[in-house]
Amino acid sequence: MSIKTCNIEKWRLVIMIISSATHQRIVKVPKSYLWKRMSDFKNIGTLLPPPIIDAVKCESNEIGALRYLTLGEKQKYPGEIIERLEARYNQSFFVYSIMDKSCLPVRNYIAKITLKEISEKQTEALISSNWVDKSSSPEEMKKMFEGLYELMFLNSETQYIEINNNEN
Repeated sequence: MSIKTCNIEKWRLVIMIISSATHQRIVKVPKSYLWKRMSDFKNIGTLLPPPIIDAVKCESNEIGALRYLTLGEKQKYPGEIIERLEARYNQSFFVYSIMDKSCLPVRNYIAKITLKEISEKQTEALISSNWVDKSSSPEEMKKMFEGLYELMFLNSETQYIEINNNEN
């Protein structure tokens, strides 16, 4: 009598918990201005200046463009992030993701920005993102991302006011 054996692969169940952040509000600038600022992929440093982003390297604002960001040493997670512009549509919809390398404790990050004109000088803006946490709490990253989204909206408003004051 012979005994047959077979190797049984061990299966490992991996549960990925998807975290998300959303920030929506009325931004007191024309939609065309906010679109120009938010979709200017290679100039994100003007909306998130040092000490947040110390350097930006990006060659274009075209779909597929890679943007290399260096987060400042004063940040909780200093270092480099590589982002890719995924989609943009009709001056209303914009998607980007974090690629392979990131100093942030997240993976599979993707964000979308949607804009809707409310009036001549007001735009409803929404940024929402999803990611998988690597080594941080979902609440910590949610708070950080939503704070950055608000800062981009606030800087857009502030810079719009400065431009208009300088023209008058």
